[in-house]
Amino acid sequence: MITGGEDFFKDTNDDFSSGGRRSLRDFPTEKGTFVENIFLDVLGRKPSSREMAYYKYAAVDENEIRIKLLKSDEHKKILESASKLPGCEDQLRTLKITEKKLLQKVVDLEKELDEGQILLNEKSSTISKLREEIRNPYNLPDQTKRYEEGFDVYTTPKRENIINTQRASIGEIVRDIFNTLFK
Repeated sequence: MITGGEDFFKDTNDDFSSGGRRSLRDFPTEKGTFVENIFLDVLGRKPSSREMAYYKYAAVDENEIRIKLLKSDEHKKILESASKLPGCEDQLRTLKITEKKLLQKVVDLEKELDEGQILLNEKSSTISKLREEIRNPYNLPDQTKRYEEGFDVYTTPKRENIINTQRASIGEIVRDIFNTLFK
């Protein structure tokens, strides 16, 4: 049963079926954005006002516009210039030079690391020698060597002998100074 004079078979998806009316002027605007998008896709730019007017009102579909633009001289020039890649040769040359510089820096850094390792080994060796000198400042043999050689390692020298030795050596020094000054 149909109520309110409504038709069940009426297509409500378009503006004409609902009683509305679209002006023919609305279609060219939609086609204008459509044409603009095609130009951006194919040529990478917006169409000129002359091109826009031509394609907006022409009776051509999307594929025909694309084919015409793809066959145009402008598109061929874009392809040629893209294949030549202007400026890429200079960039490639600059990048090769930069690569050589970086490789040389790596080689230099490796040499510096090797030289640093040599210096560290020398430093460690020197530190070991200095530590040994601190442990044995008079370059005396250690207790076992002294014992093996027959020294008495269990007694210490008497303090009086050490002091006398020092005094004697001081007296000798003073005597040497007088002898050198007054001769």
